[in-house]
Amino acid sequence: MFRINRDLCAFSTSGKYFVTAQQQEMVVRDCRTLEDVQTFVFPEVIEYLEWSPGGQLILCANLKRAIIQVYSIRNPKWKCKLTQGSSGMEKVFWGPNDRSVLIISDLNVHISVLTLDDHNLTNIWSLKSSAPQNIILNAPHKQLSVIVSKEGRDWVEIYETTTWKLTRKLMCDKLFGIDGVSWSPNGELLAIWSSTIEKSKLLVYSIVTDSHIGAFSDGDRHKNGLSNGIRKIAGEKSIKGIDKVVWSPGGQLLAIAGYNETIVIINHVTWTVILSLYCDPVIRESNYLGKVFKEIGVKRRDWTTDMNSISILDRHIRHKMQEINERPINIQIDTIPINWDVSIATIDIMEFSPCGRFLAVRHQLYPTTAWIWDLVDDCVDYLLLKNSITGISWEPNKTRLLVTAESSFIFEWRPRTTAGFFESPKAMKVLNSKWNPEGEVLALQGYNKASVIRITD
Repeated sequence: MFRINRDLCAFSTSGKYFVTAQQQEMVVRDCRTLEDVQTFVFPEVIEYLEWSPGGQLILCANLKRAIIQVYSIRNPKWKCKLTQGSSGMEKVFWGPNDRSVLIISDLNVHISVLTLDDHNLTNIWSLKSSAPQNIILNAPHKQLSVIVSKEGRDWVEIYETTTWKLTRKLMCDKLFGIDGVSWSPNGELLAIWSSTIEKSKLLVYSIVTDSHIGAFSDGDRHKNGLSNGIRKIAGEKSIKGIDKVVWSPGGQLLAIAGYNETIVIINHVTWTVILSLYCDPVIRESNYLGKVFKEIGVKRRDWTTDMNSISILDRHIRHKMQEINERPINIQIDTIPINWDVSIATIDIMEFSPCGRFLAVRHQLYPTTAWIWDLVDDCVDYLLLKNSITGISWEPNKTRLLVTAESSFIFEWRPRTTAGFFESPKAMKVLNSKWNPEGEVLALQGYNKASVIRITD
């Protein structure tokens, strides 16, 4: 177990190293043995760290003081200090390779691109600050898409990240403003959308054909009273607005979340809806294929013998969750919102499994419930927990979902098995978890604490 600043711990992209940051000190450890490999000291308290795509450099930053330094694992004596100037710093992250670092200034005024080998500086101006997803990297094709807004008009600019020159400008006149962009996993398609209810629309642009190849809007979907090629089912809810867009790992599906607790799945051929899910606060008898699992109280493990030890024996006592068969079941509603704006509650977690068959969902209005949607059988499994869900993470190489809920228990779901849970080391309250890229090894993040565990079948 390690002390950390907030959630500052991460596995390297190769899975070989694990880094933690506490105050001004950053420690790199071997992922297999957790023995120290290298220690670096930052000038200020570390507020952000990130491994480079190549896994040999670490980016450290103090956002308040706009201080950035890059450290090398291969050459510990080398370091590169970067400065932002008087415009301040809101966010910093790596480009698509180990050569460049991107800095977003305060108030999203501009992006500064700094290259490490020649210390060249490139500025991109007029970012649309109101768009949450205004900057997205296309790592496979080494491109950067930026939403630009000037004189009341929005467009998307695409930059080539080797020279950082502007290569394309997409005006998207058919959209009522641009509120988000997202690259497909293979980097060949770019989804561009407007979120405004009643005027929401999504366009799909291809860098291969250099043209728009598809579009989706709920108004088009129901213009003729049809849904998925058949007449609209009575009681089926239409999606209102576009709040969140996620590509499936294979890029064949797009999950779109609206503002009315509804998610639709569109395909990459016709860009029409093939499935829809409404986050109903009542689990009804119609969902007879899905299972409902509820957290139960168990006797906690005695950690007194392990309190003073740094390394704890990998011994996870698994407990089964209670499966509930009766219907209907009322889902707990968050009547006193804490973590979301009371004016609108949205779907804040929506992630595909690595195989692309399952979609895990959490809605802010029902924070203790996880929806796990099987897109093949079109059924939903539910996890009903006692505390608000704070994070989910799919294992990279297996269909295994871990859910954390600000408690000392980690909840585990796998297809066609009874969901279960196990306790974290030393009963640490866990807020989130990160898998090693190779799987099996997991980092648990708590309040200023981190723990690395190994999970086997």
